[in-house]
Amino acid sequence: MSDFLTELLSPTVIAALSHLGEIQLFLVSTVCIYWVICPRLGTRLWFALCLSSSVQQTLKMAIFQPRPYWVEPGLVAIEKSTSYGMPSGHAQTPPIFYGLLAKSSRRYWAYGLAALIVVITGWTRIVGNVHTSAQVYTGWMIGIILLIAIISLEKPAMKWWQNSTTKFRILGSFFFSLFLMLIGLIAVQIAAGQPVLDEWLRNAGHPIKPVKADNIILVPALLFGWLLGLALLDGKHPPKTVNKLKLALRPLIGLPPILLLLDIAPGKGLDLVLILTFIVGVVAGLWCSYGAPLLFKIFKI
Repeated sequence: MSDFLTELLSPTVIAALSHLGEIQLFLVSTVCIYWVICPRLGTRLWFALCLSSSVQQTLKMAIFQPRPYWVEPGLVAIEKSTSYGMPSGHAQTPPIFYGLLAKSSRRYWAYGLAALIVVITGWTRIVGNVHTSAQVYTGWMIGIILLIAIISLEKPAMKWWQNSTTKFRILGSFFFSLFLMLIGLIAVQIAAGQPVLDEWLRNAGHPIKPVKADNIILVPALLFGWLLGLALLDGKHPPKTVNKLKLALRPLIGLPPILLLLDIAPGKGLDLVLILTFIVGVVAGLWCSYGAPLLFKIFKI
């Protein structure tokens, strides 16, 4: 059946379906959900995405496993990828994102749809020669484990947040983000000692730079900035307008600054630049959870 589908669908269609697992899609969708639909669901998704991405980036560095088209001559991948392949992010993140959406909908069909999207997205990564089967299966397993952990620990975490002062909320958020960064940086040091084979470069047909610390820093910074904004709001989210047209203006006003910040975030491995990356990430997360809602309140939208 898999071979039949591969022959039936063009690489363009497979690549398009693969975008169902893009982290950029998830982040933009999450911000819009927070602004327009439900702040609590948006926060749950943002936390889950940042945690999953941090775990994924750390494991990629710690395991340093090449992608299949780097290793096997003649394989054509649906996209150029410069990071290591284990685990697959497109396999790991969808169970978390679509699983939380399905849970929030409280509809049985939503779970089936979520599972279908997860399977399709992982399948595209295998037949698209971007990941091996093992890399996709591992991503699914980690994603499901993280989903269960997030659902199980949400109530205790919410109880701690509600019973803590603003100071302890900020400190707790900072040290949790710092923990994610430190674990990631240790993995970066491990990966830095591993050679990038010339054979991989020849087979890939494009430059490969699998050892990078930018996302290791940026993702926890985005999480801290978001939680900082929540601590400052202290539960006082701007009321949602009943005017649908005004409500639709929120993403149009709020998204450009966050996209610009993420685009200009420095990505080199220099210590000073990584500090700037952290600052940009914090500002971007703070804008999403606090700055943009404050602007919506001022504009009465």
